[in-house]
Amino acid sequence: MWYQHYVVVILLSAILSFSGKAETLKVALYTGGNPPYTIFENNQPSGIFIDIFDNLSKLTSHKFEMVVLPTARVLKEFDYGLVDIEPGVNEKWRQHVSVKGEYSISYSSSSEVLVFKPENMLVVNSPEDLYGKKVGIVRGYSYPLYDKAFDDLKIYRIENVSEINLLKQLMIDRLSYIFIGYRTMLYYQQQIEPYRQFQIGDIVSQVAVKMRIHPSKAHILPELNIALQQMIDNGEMQAIHDKYK
Repeated sequence: MWYQHYVVVILLSAILSFSGKAETLKVALYTGGNPPYTIFENNQPSGIFIDIFDNLSKLTSHKFEMVVLPTARVLKEFDYGLVDIEPGVNEKWRQHVSVKGEYSISYSSSSEVLVFKPENMLVVNSPEDLYGKKVGIVRGYSYPLYDKAFDDLKIYRIENVSEINLLKQLMIDRLSYIFIGYRTMLYYQQQIEPYRQFQIGDIVSQVAVKMRIHPSKAHILPELNIALQQMIDNGEMQAIHDKYK
């Protein structure tokens, strides 16, 4: 309603007044991208994350610098304080890291799914359904329901640096199963015709996603949260995600 938007604008103005010096904050993007969140064309990034931070740069006092690193390296750089923000994650995914970080409000959700060729069709209701199988995941990704089975070698974890590499392995039968984001899978099936043969199976993880902020930058959270809430309330956040369907 109009008065809710008015209150958000007033609160944002107040925070901007007292937020202190504007900063340039380093935002992690994963090498190879995880489209449609990050899409690389001619080494230039675009996608959901880029559009979100373009909007946030207008709604906050800060600038955002994109830093492209392998996923596992992002976790290390965050620990060292060399990365300020990791977008699109959930606390459950980062329980194994040294520096847990602070989290923004939730601004979207993420579903990870099992993907396979039709001849390897498998229904998965629990980790036990994958016992003895090899499953490809992106190095550095965590799946709380399955991590213990991976660690105990009841499910064999095969890691790669990106989603696109997992799909290539699936195509040539180096892997029979992979865990991959649902939106990312749909994107690649739209873009690459041979991947349309792959079957999307059961959901293996479904969580709210947030911005993970390094503790040294926790002071930006009130301003960031108000800007994110404004984007949610005025429909900008939904429009960004819809743009990449």
